[in-house]
Amino acid sequence: MIAGPGSHEMPGHEAAAAESRNRDGLRTSHDDREQVIGTLKTAFLQGRLTEEELGVRAGQVYASRTYAELAGITADIPDELTGRARARRDPWRATKIAWRVEYSVFLPGIVTILVLPGGPHITGAEIGLVGTVVYLLFWILGIAMMVTSRRSKSTLEDREQLHAAHAVARDQVLRVLEGALAQGRLTEEEHRERSALVPTSRCWTDLDALIADLPAGLATQPPKARDVRAGVCVSAGAASVLAALVLLSPDNMLAFLLALLCLATLVVVPVVTAGLWADVRHQKKRSRRRR
Repeated sequence: MIAGPGSHEMPGHEAAAAESRNRDGLRTSHDDREQVIGTLKTAFLQGRLTEEELGVRAGQVYASRTYAELAGITADIPDELTGRARARRDPWRATKIAWRVEYSVFLPGIVTILVLPGGPHITGAEIGLVGTVVYLLFWILGIAMMVTSRRSKSTLEDREQLHAAHAVARDQVLRVLEGALAQGRLTEEEHRERSALVPTSRCWTDLDALIADLPAGLATQPPKARDVRAGVCVSAGAASVLAALVLLSPDNMLAFLLALLCLATLVVVPVVTAGLWADVRHQKKRSRRRR
């Protein structure tokens, strides 16, 4: 479950096979089982399964607990029906893209404007030079952070981001178990048994054993519609304050700083809100497809 310090990169096909093997032993969720039920229904409508086979396999689906068991039920059904080749979408994907756009495009532009020398004699060459330096610094720093994050992912992601403080780690494991129960990966009895063992854990191995058959990311909540509403409200508020400042034209430092804050908010928040909206919309579409 936990990648050791001596882990090495594997070729693409070997890495994919290893990932598939690791996934086979993980617990499945309600959504995973419902997706397989939908696949079986499609196969039945296409004449690939008889009505009797559909009933038998549906019973096996609801009794299954791991991805390996689910894969065995649809092993003789084409991949285009099962979606085996389709990777699960990160629920925060659009929001992360929005943040990357902010960091790589808008934030360096704001910094460039702030550090430019004032005065009417500034030339286009000076603007280009300052902008190039600022953008390069931001991009190099961003690439360095991405590389560092990927190197640490093998040890942190599989541990569900367990922190050094053992008390915090216990709370994190409890949240992972709660997420597994809500998704149907654990029964109520299994959840009670594992939760009762969390307070008595004395080492990392004890905690890892409780979530060894659960996928990473269960403690992460997907974006909600209220996050989008909050972003819209913040953007509207900043736009209203900025409009009031422009109309009143106050001549003091406080108004100037407030106007800069509103401008920065209008540069950052709407883009991130658009990413949140795209992620929430995808979650709703996915929920409708499961019904």
